[in-house]
Amino acid sequence: MPTAHRVRIEVTAQAPSGAASETAAVRLVALLPPGWTARLLGCTPTSASLLVTPSAELSAEGAAAVVEEILRRPPLRGWARAREAVGGAG
Repeated sequence: MPTAHRVRIEVTAQAPSGAASETAAVRLVALLPPGWTARLLGCTPTSASLLVTPSAELSAEGAAAVVEEILRRPPLRGWARAREAVGGAG
């Protein structure tokens, strides 16, 4: 069974004015690879935390690399992964 990984994204100075963490979380989930699932853990005005589960076993570093690739796409301009927040969820 694949391991879930905690991911937190944060707004950066490059974000458009009024960038909402809820919208960024939805966009991130929509861009996950096929078969991946995500559960929103919570949002603040400047961050969103999710529990992301790949479709197959993947290390925390591998999952983080996929999330970082997604965050480079135009719909998520101005959002970055908080490095200290990624890890297996048990």
